[in-house]
Amino acid sequence: MDNSTDGSWDNLDISCEEITNHWLYFIFSGYLVPLISPKIRGYFHELMNSCKNNEITGKIVTLTEFGFEKIQDIENNHEMKNFIRRICINKKIEYDEDTVDRVAWLFSGDNDEQHQSIKQTWKRLNDTIDTLKDLPRP
Repeated sequence: MDNSTDGSWDNLDISCEEITNHWLYFIFSGYLVPLISPKIRGYFHELMNSCKNNEITGKIVTLTEFGFEKIQDIENNHEMKNFIRRICINKKIEYDEDTVDRVAWLFSGDNDEQHQSIKQTWKRLNDTIDTLKDLPRP
């Protein structure tokens, strides 16, 4: 039986390169996406980043809510620290490694002998990082 006409999506083989090189992609990403909300733009940005990079690490995912959720899903404190460092650099916030370590344990969902699994929201992470601006530096 030929599966190409049965409505099945199983045989659909589209590469990320075919999508990003298509003229409709350029029209959509250049003209329509900027008109859409920042949350949807962040989603598409992370989707395209995922096509380019199969690995999920704090050094690769986008600095969006969707990148944050991917890091939380892998429940790896080390990767959350990498993600938080990138956010601090992006926001031009000075940080020290002890602070990054404490903040990462609050958001990573990772466990060890001293820390319980905690997951919080993207908004809460941004609020927490923004308060680092006000902390006195030694």
